Amino acid sequence: MQRGVSLIELMVALVIGLFLIFGAVTIYQQSRATLRTTEAVARLQEVARLAFDVLEADARMASYWGLNNRAELIVNRAAPGQGLPAPFTTGQGAIISQCGSNWGINLDEYIAGSNNGYTLACAATGTASGTSDTLVIRRAADAAPAALELNRIYLQTSRIQGTLFVPGCTDPKSAACIPAADLPPASQSRVLVANAYYVSTSSTLRADVPALRRKSLGTLGAGTVDDEIVPGVEDMQIRFGVDTNGDANVDLYVNPGAVPASAAVISATLWLRIRSEDREFGHVDGNSYQYADIATFTPGDNYRRILVSKTLQLRNTRI
Repeated sequence: MQRGVSLIELMVALVIGLFLIFGAVTIYQQSRATLRTTEAVARLQEVARLAFDVLEADARMASYWGLNNRAELIVNRAAPGQGLPAPFTTGQGAIISQCGSNWGINLDEYIAGSNNGYTLACAATGTASGTSDTLVIRRAADAAPAALELNRIYLQTSRIQGTLFVPGCTDPKSAACIPAADLPPASQSRVLVANAYYVSTSSTLRADVPALRRKSLGTLGAGTVDDEIVPGVEDMQIRFGVDTNGDANVDLYVNPGAVPASAAVISATLWLRIRSEDREFGHVDGNSYQYADIATFTPGDNYRRILVSKTLQLRNTRI
């Protein structure tokens, strides 16, 4: 005679089944949470890598002037407050100084910036962060151009001198287009590059997402160009390693704007604080971030963050 299960056996089986289901659901939820965390951190790391790819490549080229590596031998450069060099017109001078007095041709200050605030004379896109540093890099373009643009500032350098100029025609090998004292093949033309990096509290992605942005010296008709490098950068801090005695070693690290007059900047340490684009409910960032001259930053909100740093050796510093 066949017999079914008793009520007690049925209850035990149901309880065991419920435990198994609960365990499976718990494992699934934990796996999903781990996956979300891993993806969020990977995204932050990706933003950091992209930002550093741009910053590092640019900063390492600071003080590169083509065939000549000494800014003091380049004619028509000018420091802030000095008069506009004669070859440049008033309109050209307005572009050169759009982000500050002689901002575009201040070649002696090949790497610079401001500490804890945006001080450039040209307006930031959106609202610039009031606590982030800015980084300014001046150099020549990596390669010589096939043709010259009539409204752009160029640098013509040889082994013994250099000249800033605006071409009168487009052939980089013609004496009519470039400074007469620097004819090829003994000299080469390079576009003058001046970039200023800063953090904006908004991005093209959304108004509540911060971003790393860059202002660049453009053509004389268009002025400076403002590009978004990558969204998600919440803060940028900088320390310059300076050599004060000419032995090519870092003697001290200083904030932007505090480089001694007789010192040479030979390295730069950059910190980037990267923030997720969206809030992550269930996560609270209770970390206390201490770096550069930031005393303590404890957000206590639902955004995930990472802090990354890198020290860059400048390749073209001449002691």
